[in-house]
Amino acid sequence: MNPKLYLPLALLVLGLPAPALAQQPQYKTLDPYAVREVETIPDEIKMVRGDKLRAYRLTPEVGRTARVQMPDTLTHYTYEYISPEYRSLGVSYQGNMSSLWQSKYFFDRPQRISDFFYVDGYHGMLYTPSEVRFYDTKTPFTLVRYQKNFATNEAEDVLAADFGVNLGRRLNLGVNFDYRNALGYYTYNRSKDARYRVFTSYRGDRYELYAYVANDYYKQEENGGITNADYINNPERYTNGRTRISAKDVPVLLDRNLHNLQRLGHAFLAQTYRFGSYQRRAVRVPAPSTPGMVVGSDSLQVDSLVFVPVAGLSLTNYYTKHSRQFKAESPSEVFTKAFGPPVVSHKVKAADGTEMDLTMPNDSAQLATLRTTLALSLLEGFRPWVKFGLSAYLRQENNWADLPDSTTHRYQRQRFSSTFVGGLIERREGEGLNFSARAELGVLGSDLGALRLEGDVRTAFRLMGRRFALEADGLLENGAPSFFAAHHHGTYGWWDKQLEFTRRAELGARLHLDSWGTSAELRTSSLQNYLYFDSKGETQQYGPLIQVLALRLRHANRWGMLNWELDAAYQKSSVESVLPLPELSAAADVYLRFLVASVMRIDLGVKGYWHSSYHAPYYQPTTQQFALQTEGYVGGKTALVNAYANFRLKRARFFLEMYNVGEALFSNPRLSMHKYPYAPMHLQAGVVVDLNN
Repeated sequence: MNPKLYLPLALLVLGLPAPALAQQPQYKTLDPYAVREVETIPDEIKMVRGDKLRAYRLTPEVGRTARVQMPDTLTHYTYEYISPEYRSLGVSYQGNMSSLWQSKYFFDRPQRISDFFYVDGYHGMLYTPSEVRFYDTKTPFTLVRYQKNFATNEAEDVLAADFGVNLGRRLNLGVNFDYRNALGYYTYNRSKDARYRVFTSYRGDRYELYAYVANDYYKQEENGGITNADYINNPERYTNGRTRISAKDVPVLLDRNLHNLQRLGHAFLAQTYRFGSYQRRAVRVPAPSTPGMVVGSDSLQVDSLVFVPVAGLSLTNYYTKHSRQFKAESPSEVFTKAFGPPVVSHKVKAADGTEMDLTMPNDSAQLATLRTTLALSLLEGFRPWVKFGLSAYLRQENNWADLPDSTTHRYQRQRFSSTFVGGLIERREGEGLNFSARAELGVLGSDLGALRLEGDVRTAFRLMGRRFALEADGLLENGAPSFFAAHHHGTYGWWDKQLEFTRRAELGARLHLDSWGTSAELRTSSLQNYLYFDSKGETQQYGPLIQVLALRLRHANRWGMLNWELDAAYQKSSVESVLPLPELSAAADVYLRFLVASVMRIDLGVKGYWHSSYHAPYYQPTTQQFALQTEGYVGGKTALVNAYANFRLKRARFFLEMYNVGEALFSNPRLSMHKYPYAPMHLQAGVVVDLNN
């Protein structure tokens, strides 16, 4: 098949419009003005894959990409890559690997509550345009992961795969798939999710396209947490002659089948047309092995026609549809005990003809969003004296929300829309100083007056023979409140509130000393009209100013076979009654690394997590929010300790991990947050195979 037909055919299969492609001369594109790949790709990744496979991440507002590392390629972390603990320095979650979570380190949390706030607990686990990766590969690749534990009644299974292939030099097609099923170690604690993404990209001289269609499906059983922590703190009191009790024996608040179900559908299309010309330039290319040709050590100078882009016009469309259902299989009085008196009930007739109130949660909500962005960019580096790129964009957002009416309980649709204008200036290819800054203003609709200013600066220098890297960033935001945080209609909670715009001002600075494996980060944030959730999971707003200060230190190094990675943070909230945080958090990873037969690399180590005592949140199933509580403290006693053996043999990686091994050594309350413990000690294993040919 003619390679020129691949793109229109792929777009036809995906149901996307195929634009008229400009005819391009068939010259080899060796562009000396192209933006260089600034982000350093770790040697460990290059050692596994070479440079045959490249991954890119998109800036959706302007449709431009930057090269990033492949997912799941830092091989030391194979044993914990999908665990909740890997996501942050400290994590509050329900004890299951795919359950909702919240970082205990404030600056790892989302900067604002989304319009469909029920999904915020899956932060970082969804397909979003700014997080997904697109690929460019010289040969087809397949990355497969399988993981399970060694339990029957509490089985956990993970099957994930990434596949990508280039059809010609410019067109790439691929698929992501991720399935996880965890029965849970506690009663009614099962979580199940399935996700997939079908994607394509076309990287031409003048025309670029990035597109995907994706779905996320999450189901979480709700048990309301444990009711008696003494079963965990003093299990010998409840053994009844057995050597130990099971986690299933620990009583939970809800003894009925109650679950939350999330469905998210996505469709994304970004197209860019670049203006420029083909020019003859002297460039350096890898030296061929042709006999008789005079070359340098590894490259030579040749004259070649290259495409020099000057400006770009991009159009981005992103459609999402969020659906949430909170449902019980049968009525029970235990729901009233757990959530309080119901707001909504129904009259039903019993067999004897008498009427009775039936209360059984069956709440649902839906939000559909269409974002269309048009951007015009002046590209960095099209002349040697052009040291930065400049972009302007216009974005239109349309939203359709479905909620039940308070009288008829029938679902009614509310529509709201917003128009934004924005600009972006950035320098990514500089040798000494790089920066970016973005400004966005809501000019029409429900976000009228919304403002977001953000920027960062990066530089590097040498001092006393050592290389230092400095980074600084800032954020100023005045944003409209979340729609569903203001309007929630449910069986055990029903409100419509007039919430004020939230304000956030944030500054951060980081110092890296690579030769010592050390970095330090200082951050501060000022919050006004801060949104939080009370003990019932209901939205509240705190008007006065809240200050958050954090200092984080990281160090990684080795001595012979001994390796260590240390991470510690101090943070302080000025209003702990509204924003409680653990003041101290720390993680330590210590392991031995050695080779067997010069081909198999083995890491044997232990990793521990600890934080100081604080009023950790309580997860409220009715709204899927992390709510305030003052009944108990979490942390400050013992650490979560995991032992592991990590193996790598060419393109295969496998591991064994004893999760929560500290439970065998010392008393361990093992609470992740209030009333929600993480899993007891268990053995799990997994394998990752990289089939890059």
